[in-house]
Amino acid sequence: MAKKGSTSIRTTIYQKFRGVDFSTDPAMVDDSRSPWAPNMYADMGGMPCKRPGWRVVKSCTDAKIYGLHYIVLSVEQSGETVRQRHLLIHAGAKLWDWNMDADPGDDVTDLNVTMPAARSRSVVMKGALWILTGEKLLRYDDTGIAPVEEADEDVATGAYVPTVVIAADPATCGGASYEPVNLLTGQMKVTYIADGTKLYKLPYSNVTSVDKVTVDGTEWQKGTSGNTWTEELQAGTVRFTTAPTAPQVSGQANVEIVFTKNSVKNADRVEKCRIATVWGVGGATDRLVVSGNPDYPNYDWISAFGDPTYFPDVNYSVVGASESPILGYRRLGEQLAIIKEDSEQDSTVFLRTGTLDENGNAVFTVKPSIAGLGGVSADGFGAIGDEQMILTPRGVYALTTNLLTTERILQNRSFRVDPKLIRESLQDASCCAFDGCLLVFAGGKVYGLDGRQPKSYPSRMDTEFLYECFYWENFPATCVLRVASGGSEELFFGTADGRICKLNTDLDTASERYVDGREIEEREDEHGDPIFVPTEGEAITAIWATKADDDGDPMILKTLLKKGNAVTMKPEDRTGASVELRTDKDVVAWEAASSIADIFRWDDIDFSRFSFNANDGATEVAINRKVKNYKRLQILVKNDTLGEGFGVYKITKHFVSGNFAKR
Repeated sequence: MAKKGSTSIRTTIYQKFRGVDFSTDPAMVDDSRSPWAPNMYADMGGMPCKRPGWRVVKSCTDAKIYGLHYIVLSVEQSGETVRQRHLLIHAGAKLWDWNMDADPGDDVTDLNVTMPAARSRSVVMKGALWILTGEKLLRYDDTGIAPVEEADEDVATGAYVPTVVIAADPATCGGASYEPVNLLTGQMKVTYIADGTKLYKLPYSNVTSVDKVTVDGTEWQKGTSGNTWTEELQAGTVRFTTAPTAPQVSGQANVEIVFTKNSVKNADRVEKCRIATVWGVGGATDRLVVSGNPDYPNYDWISAFGDPTYFPDVNYSVVGASESPILGYRRLGEQLAIIKEDSEQDSTVFLRTGTLDENGNAVFTVKPSIAGLGGVSADGFGAIGDEQMILTPRGVYALTTNLLTTERILQNRSFRVDPKLIRESLQDASCCAFDGCLLVFAGGKVYGLDGRQPKSYPSRMDTEFLYECFYWENFPATCVLRVASGGSEELFFGTADGRICKLNTDLDTASERYVDGREIEEREDEHGDPIFVPTEGEAITAIWATKADDDGDPMILKTLLKKGNAVTMKPEDRTGASVELRTDKDVVAWEAASSIADIFRWDDIDFSRFSFNANDGATEVAINRKVKNYKRLQILVKNDTLGEGFGVYKITKHFVSGNFAKR
């Protein structure tokens, strides 16, 4: 313990850094964490460094971006099959198609689809992109885009036409019930075994239309002579002018009638949905599950096997009380977790299981699993590894299993950033898994849970472990999209003013990587020809602050020595830092040192800051300032220069103890 008037030199070294901690007072955080570290995150070695910036990659409109939808298509070009990456941009009331592999300037197409001014979401299934707009279910593939709605059965983009009865008797339509009605269309068909009679009964009266009649594989036309027919819509009958003959194979249906009864159509139940996932029996990815219909907030619907254009009218579930709507889904092995809005009266997590009955038909059962905390945003879901995460009103929670009871439970994982996170408008927040982390975009900021660093195991009863966290600013995202291709990842987000932005993780040089908001503008050269010039962009302000440290004794005054204090910095091609100090006597921090620490490279020379340093090892910024008679000292290392990297390995301070503080 330090004694009054002691002149022995004491040393404090801050190292083995972890993440931010907003959960307690800046004087109480652990030495390895920071009470304030905007725009920093851990590199692969676990050391804090400046986050990559973002750039504008497309500005096809000035309207708000409501959705980004990605698919890779296989298309024929010059006799060869090539892969094309397409990003569909829902901006305002329009939907744009960005061919990401086309030449710049000739790559955005207006798809002439009217979109609502609300969030849209999508899934990829069967080589197509299925977009839920809240008004229509859209299908996009290499043939173009079209709504999945009532259409002729031969039209590929139309809804599936179910066969409701097979091998029917013409007089009574008595036969075997086969397929349920499709909610998306009132069109259906019946197959009959001809018996030499002319009058055929449909399974419904008051039908809307008779659309197609086939006998022995040949279509017969409507008429009054020859091989023709007429219909009586109110009675629900079809009368043949010439009676179809019995089939050559006894018991084999040889007449097919396609008809429409619009009163059985309930397409709005599916088309008003805004939430979707792909799931199936045994955890397969062969059915489209949709929800988010404001008229049926606690309902969801499941498509037929392998066909998102067919939603049988019996494939629906009522999940809990209507007061808490369904917000999203998470896959848990063979089960599907259904997450509802936070509610004090209803279960908030339900589990769906799929099995096959003795006839091979899918049977889905839903049971309540967790009561209490629920979701807060329809985009508030993600994962770190195989751990599924939910954004709740109280932070990010993991959907996990109690080791003793094997029951599903929720455990907090974001405790150290929750005091700031829960003050954001979380209803509009979006979560995205990226680079081994979970990113929560809320209020123009990013709250990150780092799955790459070692977990911490606090002595708390409500959670097994916590992730280290980081915090970024200046991310004006309205929606977020992660694109994975091979072993690489890309992160895109849309903004309220119509920009499509991309995280600079694919750029190597500091002058390109560490810049926010840079975009390519089309200008004219001295000859009037178009040229593309990058804008300057914005600098990223990155800070790593130590705690307000009393070095174990708040009532002993200390003096920071003029020598022996330094910040050890991560080597970067272009880097520098200013070091600011703040004692218990200071209202704001003041600059104590600054330095540029570039590494010389022939391929990236800036003569305004030319450096002969070719050593790519760590460097120190010395703090040659004496600070007297403080109780607590906070050290802030800062970089706010455009196009500079920045990282902190270690902070070293030497001081001596003085007299007792009087107050």
